[in-house]
Amino acid sequence: MASKIRVLKEHTINKIAAGEVIENPASVIKELVENSIDAGATEIAIEVRGGGRQLIRIVDNGSGMNRDDCLLCLERHATSKIREVEEIHSIETMGFRGEAIPSIASISKFTLISSEEASEGTMIIVEGGKILQCSAAVRSRGTTIEVKSLFFNVPVRRKFQKSPAHDTNEIVKIVSSLSLSHPQIAFQLVSDQKSLISVYSDPTQLPSDALRERVKQILGEDFLNSTCFVQQEQEEFKLMGLIGQPFYTRHNRTGQFLFINHRAISSPLVGFAVKEGYSTMLPSNRHPVYVLHLTIPGSMVDVNVHPQKREVRLRQEQSLKEMIRQAIQKSLHMESSLSLPSFEDPFVPAPIPSFKNASYFIDFPVEPKQQPENPFSFIRPVVNTIETPTIRQKISSPAPTLPVPSLLANATSNVRVIGTLKDYLLVDGAHLADRAPSGGLGLLDQRAAYARVLFERLQQRGAAEKVEELQSLLIPISIETTPLETSILVQHLEEFNRYGIGIRQTGPHIFHVDSIATHLFANVDLSSFIKGIVHEIQADPLHSPFAKDREKKLAWKVSLESRHYNKRLTIEEGQRLIDQLLRCEMPYQCPYGRPTIAFITLDEIAKKFI
Repeated sequence: MASKIRVLKEHTINKIAAGEVIENPASVIKELVENSIDAGATEIAIEVRGGGRQLIRIVDNGSGMNRDDCLLCLERHATSKIREVEEIHSIETMGFRGEAIPSIASISKFTLISSEEASEGTMIIVEGGKILQCSAAVRSRGTTIEVKSLFFNVPVRRKFQKSPAHDTNEIVKIVSSLSLSHPQIAFQLVSDQKSLISVYSDPTQLPSDALRERVKQILGEDFLNSTCFVQQEQEEFKLMGLIGQPFYTRHNRTGQFLFINHRAISSPLVGFAVKEGYSTMLPSNRHPVYVLHLTIPGSMVDVNVHPQKREVRLRQEQSLKEMIRQAIQKSLHMESSLSLPSFEDPFVPAPIPSFKNASYFIDFPVEPKQQPENPFSFIRPVVNTIETPTIRQKISSPAPTLPVPSLLANATSNVRVIGTLKDYLLVDGAHLADRAPSGGLGLLDQRAAYARVLFERLQQRGAAEKVEELQSLLIPISIETTPLETSILVQHLEEFNRYGIGIRQTGPHIFHVDSIATHLFANVDLSSFIKGIVHEIQADPLHSPFAKDREKKLAWKVSLESRHYNKRLTIEEGQRLIDQLLRCEMPYQCPYGRPTIAFITLDEIAKKFI
């Protein structure tokens, strides 16, 4: 009887291994760049086309390989990193399994050119795992690897790949992480002949200075200036890095970078220890930013628990956690002696022009004697200010007539604001018979109400066949972005324009907002708002503000970033808000269904005095 169990062919084994190691073009780059790092390279250049599916080229100035090693590196489990199984427990190199190169070569058209010092180079051409050519070549010391037509012979894997733009973002993310993990190495990333990352290194710099400089190059000057340095040594553990000051936080974890022995790692243990170090200084529902380098003896780290080595297993976890917590506390307490900016929300808005008696509620007509001084005297109507051709064509046409709620015809509502608190309005319920039949008192959540008003306006704007004219800012708002933020923002310029923010790229990592829909974004810190959306896209592209339920997410995001709604309103400002709210089609719920107004009846009030 024939055996049911068979030994797989080497070619099949390589393709299976590729499924574990190679998820997308970014994982190819990660594996190959880590090999360059292990080879002692001080300069690494990466070029991609079509998101990496057409071409990935990596050039380094590392130690290179001779002809025999070039051939051996194409064999599975052939590695220069370890000799015996015991060495796995003290591994200090980035890679060691010897699966990456044969796995990549089995699912692509692969070319390897390498040369050692003062020796003849070698070129090997492989297609789908089959060696087609091995010959002499001329190259200076180092290695060049070209990967073309990735997944060309794996149609199922190719079918489930995402868009080239998404792959490019993932590549930028990987290269940014690798450059932060190795500040002493110069990196360059070119995508479709456009430079996305170019960072240099200075071998004479101290490690702390090199890290600061690299953080500035990759994450931006704002990130660097909003962090404080942390350094701690305890027995065999060493910690060095930058942590965000308590006012500089994010809604998600996109600003967190942890490296253990120069390897990018996700560790809930370290994340929890960092958060404990902030203690009560960290606002609720906010996440600290940090770039931390943790050095641990190789014998205390198991990096072999995940195929992509994204997670590790650590020994002496409690001691490590306590050391991190103490280091964070020490750094923050030292920084607290410095003058910190005052703030009400857990972010610091960029400075804006000041206007006397300015009111941001200018959307609906009022009697001339009630008209406030126009706070937007620096805004003038403009046509054709947006560079995107499709948008330019749309806004050059007359503004469309949009459907509006039926109550819009009323100049004001009968509901009267009788008092204000921080974040809330006190409303006389006498004219809200459907909600408070016996009168009483209404308590309005001003942020939820503002989100409802914005939501319905954004719905009108998103449903319109033509985009209405924006108004130009006399002084454009400049936004500096990191390489990854740039890559994401470029892909979503049209969405920002459609929803009322005229933004265009003016430099490699510089954008200008030069026009806005004033009735939506007049009182919003646009730099913080735009970067916040970019970070949400980075954290979860499938559930970004531009992916699903966009008007809900944008409205809530605007309400969170509003300068006007994180303070106590005046009676007049509160009245204008309630008037606007009651013109909405669904005034009593925010876009996510939470109530905008809660009522206390006269009977409930009377019971408080019994």
